[in-house]
Amino acid sequence: MTGKPHVMFVDDEPRILDGLRRMLRTERNRWDMSFAPGGAEALAAMQDRPCDVVVSDFRMPGMDGGDLLSRVRALYPGTARVILSGQTGEDNVLRVIALSHQFLSKPTSREQLVQTLDRLLAAQAASGDDSARRDAAMVQSLPSAPSILPELITVLDAEDSSAGSIAAVIEHDPAATAKVLQLANSSASMVGQQISDVAQAVALLGPPTVRGLVLMHDVVRSLDPAGLLPARWIQELTEHSVRTSRLARLLADGAPWEHEAFTAGLLHEVGQLVLASSRGDGYPAVLRVWADADASPTTLDVAELAAFGTCHSEAGANLLHLWGLPVSVVSAVAEHARADVCRKVDDPGSAVALAHRIVEADFGAMCEAPGHQDTLAGQDIGAAEQQVVERWRATSPR
Repeated sequence: MTGKPHVMFVDDEPRILDGLRRMLRTERNRWDMSFAPGGAEALAAMQDRPCDVVVSDFRMPGMDGGDLLSRVRALYPGTARVILSGQTGEDNVLRVIALSHQFLSKPTSREQLVQTLDRLLAAQAASGDDSARRDAAMVQSLPSAPSILPELITVLDAEDSSAGSIAAVIEHDPAATAKVLQLANSSASMVGQQISDVAQAVALLGPPTVRGLVLMHDVVRSLDPAGLLPARWIQELTEHSVRTSRLARLLADGAPWEHEAFTAGLLHEVGQLVLASSRGDGYPAVLRVWADADASPTTLDVAELAAFGTCHSEAGANLLHLWGLPVSVVSAVAEHARADVCRKVDDPGSAVALAHRIVEADFGAMCEAPGHQDTLAGQDIGAAEQQVVERWRATSPR
């Protein structure tokens, strides 16, 4: 992103566009803004000048907002996509959430709109080059382990299901967790508050919406129909993430940021899912290079950077930032594979980095150099942290 970012607003009602011009007049020094009276006009304008963010109404004659965002996703995958609409029923919400990064309801306040656009533009800037931006912006869902869908349907259909029981199943799957938190954090009613607690997100959305979300095509889905990825890769990645989330929560030890540590631990490897989704046939080859420790022992981030110019730590953080998750979660995901492990756990990032390294030492590498990860047996960590680790090891299934 060079110069001022470009934001395009699309609405078939002239008074709405005029209202947006007036509302955002003070942002002209920071953003270049365009206004289009329909989807076709927006696409024509983008041929001459692509934009960083497109904000569209949903119900418009001719090409509606869903169709527009679908076209933008295909033609301009690096563009962030927002629906701003007051006439979107539940079925349509589920449709557009698969296409948009954020969903806002009309009427919206200037503060809410500016906050949303600033967050998306910051995510775009943090994504680095155009290739890295596309990795995050083009992903509408992440692949899940094969077992998750039947488990989710069973608990959602149970007469005694609750937000807690539904969340307990979702928290076994990083992909479903990320998507539910994206939708919850897109809710207009949550301005000024970001959600990292899956049970809170399920309670906000309601079981019917969650059920519709997980049943949508491409929201909970399998990956790699050609069989290029290792057969157990996604299952092992999921198990590693679940173990890390539980240890990170124990290390938080009731701190105010306990939910952030748990969620960041569950989501810390989603960048691998992003690259597996966006880089097609190239990602299995990178995994093979990384796994061949005898030939070239290296971390997965290094192997990915050599192949793509970006890595899973960056890709995961970029996606979660774009999806509106809390900054503390995004930062912990970005830094989970850092070389140093803090002696004292005092925030979500340090909890996740330590938990990730411990789980790799005990159960096998997921992104460190295979066969060369620190066993941490003699790692100089705090006494309290060491006690938590030993307690976790005593109760963690092997």
